[in-house]
Amino acid sequence: MAYQNKDLHCYERFDRVIRGQIKRLITPELVEEHRRATVGAHSDALSRVVNYIRRAPLPGKFAVYAIKPFGPYRIIALSGVRGKRPEFVGEEEYATLDEIYHAIFLKRIENIK
Repeated sequence: MAYQNKDLHCYERFDRVIRGQIKRLITPELVEEHRRATVGAHSDALSRVVNYIRRAPLPGKFAVYAIKPFGPYRIIALSGVRGKRPEFVGEEEYATLDEIYHAIFLKRIENIK
């Protein structure tokens, strides 16, 4: 009998359970907390959501592109393929890092819902 690696199956099942728990944590109050403080110490609920978002696989992960040093900024999606350039996501430009971090957060939680 050939060995069958069940890691992917287990990971998908684990992710499905965790995603359900994360969905329940996302509230308007949590989104407002992130808007007020995109980096630094957060509540337990926001820390859990942010940690879940950060562990997303590289392909399609959002990142910050600085048009010029210190802004403005645009959102890009990473390809996850060596040598393949990231793609811009939308046309919006953001003046500060806090604005773009929050915009990325909103896009990620929309993908969770």
